[in-house]
Amino acid sequence: NSNLTDSAVDVDAIVSGKCIAVPVTDECVDRFETQVKENSTTVDTSGHDSWETYAIAHGRQLCPFSSSAMGNQNHAMTSRLAQQNCDGIMEKKNQNNHAAAEIRNLTNIHCVVVEILVDYYSENTKKSDSSLDQKELTSLQAMVKTKVSSLSIKTCPKKLEVMGDDRTLVVPSTAFLLQEQETKNDFHQLLMNFSSKIHNDCPDRTDHPTMYKIQVKLWKNLASLYKSPRVVRRGDIDPESGVRESGHRILWPLPVSITSSNNDAAKCTNHGYTPQSTGPDSPGWITVTEHKIRQSFDLTRVMFSRGNVTEKKRFGLLVQPDEYVLDMYAGIGYYTLPALVHGRARHVTACEWNPNAVFALRHNLKANKVDERATVLEGDCRLTLQALMTNQKEGGNTHHYFDRISLGLLPSSEGGWPIAIECLNREKGGWLHVHGNVATKERQQWAHWLCRSLVCISTKNEYSTDWHAVCNHIERVKSFAPKVDHYVADVFVGPLSSPSLFGKGVDNVTTTGVLHSGVFTATPLDVSTPSCALNTEGVIHQKW
Repeated sequence: NSNLTDSAVDVDAIVSGKCIAVPVTDECVDRFETQVKENSTTVDTSGHDSWETYAIAHGRQLCPFSSSAMGNQNHAMTSRLAQQNCDGIMEKKNQNNHAAAEIRNLTNIHCVVVEILVDYYSENTKKSDSSLDQKELTSLQAMVKTKVSSLSIKTCPKKLEVMGDDRTLVVPSTAFLLQEQETKNDFHQLLMNFSSKIHNDCPDRTDHPTMYKIQVKLWKNLASLYKSPRVVRRGDIDPESGVRESGHRILWPLPVSITSSNNDAAKCTNHGYTPQSTGPDSPGWITVTEHKIRQSFDLTRVMFSRGNVTEKKRFGLLVQPDEYVLDMYAGIGYYTLPALVHGRARHVTACEWNPNAVFALRHNLKANKVDERATVLEGDCRLTLQALMTNQKEGGNTHHYFDRISLGLLPSSEGGWPIAIECLNREKGGWLHVHGNVATKERQQWAHWLCRSLVCISTKNEYSTDWHAVCNHIERVKSFAPKVDHYVADVFVGPLSSPSLFGKGVDNVTTTGVLHSGVFTATPLDVSTPSCALNTEGVIHQKW
């Protein structure tokens, strides 16, 4: 900017588009600056003016290692140009075949790390009046490339995930992490050695501010590479948390209230922070659009699974326009919204007990213009639904006895089955869509056990003693763990004469059972219990 304010520069020519910006190497900029100081121009031996004759301004700009950051969305071109940039910055030619092979394996992310370390070292040595000559710089670059290329995938992944409509960058929980424990990961060890090399500190020092400064620059450059407005660190969902709150934390940018404190800034730069405010326009608020449905939420407070996207659409297409639907574990509207938008359900009752998820759910119902056909029940669905059924009985109104119920709770929704059966339409029954994490080899066993369990529950009610359970489909949603999958069983519970069963492939069944590959198998009375079942205390012992 200072160059463009010079009186000798034709600013009008630049603004009017009569000039072009040409990327050059540092050596070219240094050469041009020298000639500007000497007020000289260069003429080559061919008699033509050199490029310096036509240059009217210059400056330095970080060059991203991805052509996608400059508008090229072609992945192959992005990778190729990124590698060329990295090779060109590091060294003009590498005679060592082994080192050359390592360079070819450097990803865009590796290149960003290399550039940051080399630039930081160069900047700090200049400040100390001991700047590197070209030979030393080339040697440093080769050394840094070798170190970075040897980092484990756990600490320096080859690719990162972007999330949401704004492309929020999600960093794995162990990536680029500075550990406080005695045993350091390879990335932490690399930064420790690098910091001590710059400042001649004790090599065992683990809290040098240089490491956190490098981390901040890393988040900024990765955000630039991926065109992301923020960077978050992925966090696990606490299994002991009743509301299954998100563990995601924001790494960059940090608010002034945090950056003004060195201790807080270092901690949040490494682990991230949770904003004090929530809701639209807050730092953690994000929108994910799937199948034309906008889902907004605070990513630091509410969980979100991208792996369920196909199941959401499938559920929405199963819903019929005249149905009353119940979503017992609604979250931000994962299945509530598809039922309303795609299924055009007459009405959906959504239950949720996480206050932050309820806030997002109400927002999403309005944002998708379906709030007039939805009711939100906040609290434990086993209690709120019992109160709803009691009110309906006392009022003599049965239209809220549901035709279709989603039980989308993992690892098991077994605790909600009794109230779900009670909420079904008393005359014709209805469909339950039961989610569960099930050992792959127990898939069919789980379906039969599920049907038998639902029948046992229904026989306790005087109006449903003759009901049966028929599973006509088992959908595999995604892998949960090795040899364990997330499944959804579509189970009809009610009288076998119900019109809800017509056209579902099980029109002529006479008993409880499971349809698999077009073959109906009756469920035995003594079906064995799968490993994903709750014990008598309501606990899952997941031996797998």
